[in-house]
Amino acid sequence: MKRFLEFVAEIMEEDQVTMDTPYKEGKWDSLMMLTLVMELEAEYSVSIPMESLGDVKTLADLYEIIK
Repeated sequence: MKRFLEFVAEIMEEDQVTMDTPYKEGKWDSLMMLTLVMELEAEYSVSIPMESLGDVKTLADLYEIIK
């Protein structure tokens, strides 16, 4: 989980993010969501279905999809 948060913070160019960081706050908009999905898919060798992103409200929700 720590690696996930560090990876996401680097992509978002934020000093720190938490599992409670809400979607659509700060730099995490719909364009950043697409960037995160592409980067996470490459980093974790997973496929994230676009239809599952409608339920993402926090980084914890996104983490649940990739783990």
